[in-house]
Amino acid sequence: MFPTTRRWAARLALAFAVALVASTVMGAASLSSLVPASNEIPGWAALQADTAAASPDQLWKIYNGGDGPWKQAGVSSAFQRYYKNAATGKVLTLILHKTGADWQKAKALYNKKNPNIQGQAGYQAVQLQAAGSLATPTQGLQGHSWNKYYYCTVTVNGTSAAEVNAAKLFLQKTASKITANG
Repeated sequence: MFPTTRRWAARLALAFAVALVASTVMGAASLSSLVPASNEIPGWAALQADTAAASPDQLWKIYNGGDGPWKQAGVSSAFQRYYKNAATGKVLTLILHKTGADWQKAKALYNKKNPNIQGQAGYQAVQLQAAGSLATPTQGLQGHSWNKYYYCTVTVNGTSAAEVNAAKLFLQKTASKITANG
C-alpha cells in the first residue's frame, strides 16, 4: 500500500509541475494577443521574430543584460514585437510588460518613467483607458502607457506626424486589447 501512495504523490507532483510550466508559457503567449498583429495598424507589418520573456529570469532576452531595473520594478513577463512601415521604412518597437496581478506596480512603473518622457520635446498626453504619453526627442519618438497589470513602451526611429500618429495608434490599440482581454 505504501508504494502505491508514493506513486500517486509522484504523479501529483508531476501534474503540478506540468501545470506550472504550462501556465508560465500560456502567460507569455497571452501577451502576444494583447499587441497589434502584423498590419493591424495599416502599413505596419511585423518585421522579425517576436521575443517573449515568460518569467523575470528571461527578461534578459529583451533587455540584453539590462533587465535588473525591470525585475526590481516587478515585471513578471514581457513581449517584444518590431514593426516596419512599408512606405517609409521606419521601424517601431513595442514592448508589453506584465507586472503579475498588481496594477499598482504597472502604474508605479509608468509614473517612474514618465518624467523621462515629460522632459522631452513634443511631449503630449495620449487618450487611453488608463494613462499614456508621447515625446519626440531629436532621434525618434518615445511613448508609454499603463493599463491594468501592463506597462507598454513604443519607440519609433522618426518624428514626423505620421510616426507620432502610428505610435498613438499602437498605444491605443494595445490599451483596447488589454481592456477587453487582459
